[in-house]
Amino acid sequence: MGELKKRVITGVCVAPVIAFLFYILPPLWLLALLMAICLVATLEAGSMTGLPMRYVIPFLVVAGTIPLFFRFFQIYILWVMTSTLIVIVIKVFDKSGTVEKTNRDLTGQSAFIFFGNFFILVPFFYLYLLKELDPLFPLILLVSIWASDTFAFIIGKNLGKHPLAPQISPKKTVEGLLGAAFGSLAVTTAAYQLLGFSIPGALVVGAATGILGQAGDLLESACKRVFNTKDSSQLIPGHGGLLDRIDSFIFTAPFLYTCLVWTR
Repeated sequence: MGELKKRVITGVCVAPVIAFLFYILPPLWLLALLMAICLVATLEAGSMTGLPMRYVIPFLVVAGTIPLFFRFFQIYILWVMTSTLIVIVIKVFDKSGTVEKTNRDLTGQSAFIFFGNFFILVPFFYLYLLKELDPLFPLILLVSIWASDTFAFIIGKNLGKHPLAPQISPKKTVEGLLGAAFGSLAVTTAAYQLLGFSIPGALVVGAATGILGQAGDLLESACKRVFNTKDSSQLIPGHGGLLDRIDSFIFTAPFLYTCLVWTR
């Protein structure tokens, strides 16, 4: 089966289920689902890096949900720092590696903790905050990202001539980026009354959401290129891993939530 065909079939089967869950689940159940996804995505990131403790750090990351849930943001920051401290203490007592390997692993593990927290856990927690604002908001963001990715692919494939970031993702084009902005813009504008935006506001937020979604994809592409990996895993046929599917939320979920709060 061709890769594109597999990708389409998987999308048609999985997308309605994800959309239904985003809409129907109450905030706490959605948070539980999001944290399960976050754990798997962080495990994928750990396996991709090949670092020691790659199965321990994801649990340290997801544990940060507890202070976030109770809005203990200062404690959350302390927990992120404590997670790094735990890794340092383990390395102090681990005498098995060479000096070079120990220092390289410690640096990578510390970076992994910060990446897992601020580029996976926190954006997903913002999806929960969106759900608290209104049951439809996470679904609207999800659909806008899907529209953004679809238009980016179609326009980029058929009209793309100017490379966007060839050193990071050679297939991305400026035309594809404009398509991404248009796809998200169309959804956000169609839902402007539900979101509480004016039409000009919806146009700006929608276009920015599409561009930020592509920025998240570029960030993950850069990480995969560093570790010489095509996909974070083979969990989703034709789509790679969960980390490959959630990168568009990295910047968009915090951005949309902030815009909604500021305009209320």
